[in-house]
Amino acid sequence: MNEKHKISTDYYIILAICAVLIIAAFVFQDARDIFYGYALIAFSRSVLVTDYVALAGLGAALVNAAASTLFFLILLICCKRKPDGKVIAALFLTIGFSLFGKNIFNSLPICLGVLIYAKSRKESFGEYLPLAMFGAAIAPIVSEIVFYDENYSAWRFIAAYAVGIFIGFIFPVICDVSRRIHNGYCLYNSGIAAGLISLFVAGLMKSVGLEILPESLWDTSHTAELVALTLIISVGLIVFGLVADKPRNAFKKLHKLVKLGDIRDEDFLAICRNSCYINIGIMCIISMCVMLLLGTPINGPILGATFTVAGFAAAGKNLKNTIPIMVGSVIAAHFNHLEATAPSNVLAILFSTCLAPIASKYGAVSGIIAGFMHVSLAIFIGSVYDGLNLYSNGFAGGFVAITLVPLIVCFKGMLSKRKRGEGDSE
Repeated sequence: MNEKHKISTDYYIILAICAVLIIAAFVFQDARDIFYGYALIAFSRSVLVTDYVALAGLGAALVNAAASTLFFLILLICCKRKPDGKVIAALFLTIGFSLFGKNIFNSLPICLGVLIYAKSRKESFGEYLPLAMFGAAIAPIVSEIVFYDENYSAWRFIAAYAVGIFIGFIFPVICDVSRRIHNGYCLYNSGIAAGLISLFVAGLMKSVGLEILPESLWDTSHTAELVALTLIISVGLIVFGLVADKPRNAFKKLHKLVKLGDIRDEDFLAICRNSCYINIGIMCIISMCVMLLLGTPINGPILGATFTVAGFAAAGKNLKNTIPIMVGSVIAAHFNHLEATAPSNVLAILFSTCLAPIASKYGAVSGIIAGFMHVSLAIFIGSVYDGLNLYSNGFAGGFVAITLVPLIVCFKGMLSKRKRGEGDSE
């Protein structure tokens, strides 16, 4: 086989994770129930928060996560897309959100829309595949149109897919614009783009009299199984990184990664290579430990958020820039009117780490403030578009970045001028 066609080790790692998920699925649930549950997931509305573990069973949810990820993994390999930090982040995010909102049925039209956009620009679809994965943030729109009520029809299916394809077509354009607005200080740029699109869709649906009903499926009975599964995957990634790069070299690379001051456009996979998976495994374990310390049951959404944090450990997150954010978000969760372990709070705590670039650039205190602001905004912003955007916290994080970064720059500038003035007077 020609070298340029060789499948990357990174893709084999994702394949191995999918295999673990499938094996675990058939350990935790009967095969017949899994297939029935998988169909139930495909025919669900999937708006936030629809925990597929509560809806269809643990095994079915894990199979859906593996199937959705394998679908995009095969596309990446067929398109000969070389893996980088964003690709790894997108794959982990696909695993995570396929536990509470994404499935092949509702993600496919978004993917087709991105494909059409790439072809219209005469560019490689492989380069746009991460955007197709991120764009599935608004896949619930497709499901909502088809399964709004029990009056299913072929016309509604066609309409849903047409809307999904159109959204996929415009998604790369909106992403490019939203990226310039926050200047890279929110890692979940796709959440901002998805929020803007879903805002208009929700408005249009309401304007014609279609009420989008809220959903609140939240499993509380599979913590032990999901913690064990998370540890198996996380430890496996850490061991791989240590073996592939040797411990001494691996820790040198990780130290280099932590010292980075501005990580808005950094590809940790390029910087650390195999050692990047140590960072991914560590972030996965830390995220899970924070949830357990808070007393939160581990379910589809929590595991999904944990995998999202872990995935972006290949594209911006590390212990140094996420711990301050989490500290601020935990403080906020204990100050607002909700229980600290309420779904909105605990998901916001994990997803607040999208603001890691602020902590990297401006320090721990700024990170704590960012985390506090994020939770305060994120706990209610999802109601604006009624759960049609799965990346609700990305939307909130974008607003925090847009507001907070200019203030930080302003105050730092004022302090700098004051110090210079004091120095001149002396």
